Amino acid sequence: MAETILTGAAANVLSSLGSYAIQHIGLPCGVKGELRKMETNISTIKNVLLDAQEQQMSNHAVKEWLERLKLILYDAEDLLDEVATETKRRQVESLMRKVHHFFTSSNPLVFRYVVGRKIRDIGKRLDEIVLQMNAFKFVVKLVERPIQINRSDETSSFVNMVTVIGRDADKEKLVRRILMKLLQVGDTNVDTSYSNEGLEQLQNRVRNMLCEDKFILFLDDVWNEDRVQWKKLEDLLITQAGGSRIVVTTRSKMVSSIVRTSTVEPYELRGAITEAIPEMVRHVSFDLNTYCSFPRPLMEAKKLRTIIYPSNERTLESPVEPAIASFRSLRVLEGLGLPENIGKLKLLRYISINAPTDLPNSLCMLLNLQYLDLSGSYVSRLPEDFCKLISLRFLALKTTLTCLPKEGIGRLTSLRTLFFYRCYNLESLGEGIEHLSCLRDLVLWRCSKLVSLPAGFRHLTSLGHLEIGGCGSLNLSDDDDLKGLRSLKKLTLSFLPRLVTLPKGLLDAAATLTHLEIADCENFTSPSESVLPNLLSLQSLTIVHCYEVASLPEGMQRLTMLQNLWIFGCGLETDRYSEGGEDWLKIAHIPKIKFHI
Repeated sequence: MAETILTGAAANVLSSLGSYAIQHIGLPCGVKGELRKMETNISTIKNVLLDAQEQQMSNHAVKEWLERLKLILYDAEDLLDEVATETKRRQVESLMRKVHHFFTSSNPLVFRYVVGRKIRDIGKRLDEIVLQMNAFKFVVKLVERPIQINRSDETSSFVNMVTVIGRDADKEKLVRRILMKLLQVGDTNVDTSYSNEGLEQLQNRVRNMLCEDKFILFLDDVWNEDRVQWKKLEDLLITQAGGSRIVVTTRSKMVSSIVRTSTVEPYELRGAITEAIPEMVRHVSFDLNTYCSFPRPLMEAKKLRTIIYPSNERTLESPVEPAIASFRSLRVLEGLGLPENIGKLKLLRYISINAPTDLPNSLCMLLNLQYLDLSGSYVSRLPEDFCKLISLRFLALKTTLTCLPKEGIGRLTSLRTLFFYRCYNLESLGEGIEHLSCLRDLVLWRCSKLVSLPAGFRHLTSLGHLEIGGCGSLNLSDDDDLKGLRSLKKLTLSFLPRLVTLPKGLLDAAATLTHLEIADCENFTSPSESVLPNLLSLQSLTIVHCYEVASLPEGMQRLTMLQNLWIFGCGLETDRYSEGGEDWLKIAHIPKIKFHI
């Protein structure tokens, strides 16, 4: 059993026990005392988990104790998440000033009674666990801090007990996605950026990112048995964010033995699923082509948290979809369409759809939903109450709509990342975008009928990364375009035939903008003498396939922080910018310069 998984679960429960939701739900008399006792017990258990993990290797009774503990912690997480969900539901009803027809009002007295009974039950189970723990006489041990080691190819200071085993394609995809988020550039430049940074620098950046965010890494049907190869990946996955998960499935006995470490939870695949799923398993993935109906053993595993169903675009409804709503503990759902009763899965946090689908109205009941990826499916409409997804932090949308519902996006005030992908008919982003005060990343890709950015765009004061590409009708010539983006760090503009020069509104980002890329803008003539030289924080400037760009503006010398200048496929005369050339002094201060005409 994975000590780090248990530690993460224990930390999550402790955090939830002290939350606003559990303190203000109005529990029956005496239950708060049970909660305090539960908190004390879990804190005590958490301190001896490292010793228990070591002893389980030689003591089967300890291993069984850890398995029972894990089931209790999972049940406690589920219960406390239900309480938090009920609190959110009441908040939404209060904000909307009415109870909408599909938000069935639960009886508060009944809810408090049921929660109180479940808390007492979990408390009794924890009391038994503590008695057994005392009999084992575990000792408190601290986790060793990372130490420095030497690599055969290149030295890195990061080492951790995490071991990740999986297919080469999985590893490459993971690293690439991490780098994409870190570098915030298009596919064409990821490899270039990656190769120009050392392993040490990249690992620093990846580690900093993972310290802030929880992650789930699911490696399915693993066959790679090379311990050394995967050791190179493990250090990228160091995280200080509690609750992260690494789940591996395999048919290889060797892989199974490799991944039985302190942070990985293996579940062996044995072809088609014909036998009961072990009680402690919470994450499964299975092949579309293996089953014509939902596997019966899975139907009995009611406490699953992750179901991944790899699929291509399909026109027929999957036989699996109607069964999904019975998994009330589900947190992650990937690859399936959404059944009409998806709203019953109140604990869902992550949905990714890879098939054409209509979004059911009950989707809006998922008040815990944080990640909704619809980029693999054309959506013809958004539900009327889409704005009730108050926890949504990531939204990727591919739609046939011409405009978004009024305030349909603006009320999603928790959004941090927003992708519009191949929304060919979209003419307007709608109203209310100015209310997205937490938005950090915005991508508009191939929205070919989008004519202008909304007036509220200037109020996106937290926006750090903006990418606009393939929007052939978009006109950014107004001086107010891109105005007000005072936190903007990275800007990519590509395939914008109406872009001629940089709008003056970009000057509002002069103190923060570090990376600017302009690519494949056929009518772009100049970065503008009144704009570019005043972007004093700029560290990287890339101009690619903008054939009308014949020169760089005066004042480039003022960009003293500029480290990288890459010019490809433009109309500049390279001799003028070579050392000793007429315009050499404009760029002589820049450490890394690449010209390719």
